[in-house]
Amino acid sequence: MAGMAAKMILGDKVKSVTGAIGGEDGGGNEDAAEEARLIEEARQEQEAERKAKHEKMEEEREKERQRIRDKYGLKKKEELQMGLPEPGADGRISRKKKTPEEMKAEMDAGDEEEGIFDTVLSYLTPITDKLGINLNK
Repeated sequence: MAGMAAKMILGDKVKSVTGAIGGEDGGGNEDAAEEARLIEEARQEQEAERKAKHEKMEEEREKERQRIRDKYGLKKKEELQMGLPEPGADGRISRKKKTPEEMKAEMDAGDEEEGIFDTVLSYLTPITDKLGINLNK
């Protein structure tokens, strides 16, 4: 099919060039219109064949997807969206992002908690007591 289209496109062009060199008339508008019509028909036919091929491949892929879903007991995305989504089942792997209000509330609560220095001292105090080291110099 592609060879026929290429032959139509290139063959007539070569004939018109060789005809012009030999002194013959190139053909005229009639031949050019016919050639354009044939080329357009060939393109439309190729496009239809391509679409049919892709539709067939997509059908085969969907059959394979369904076989895998049946084998492993999976549900389609459409089936999952029809039911109510579970909390936290929005497709995230990590935790839910905090809103600015939640972050501010956490920061306010953090002011009341121990600082990092106090936390480190609480871990070091038992060790220094056993070693007999005084950190309050």
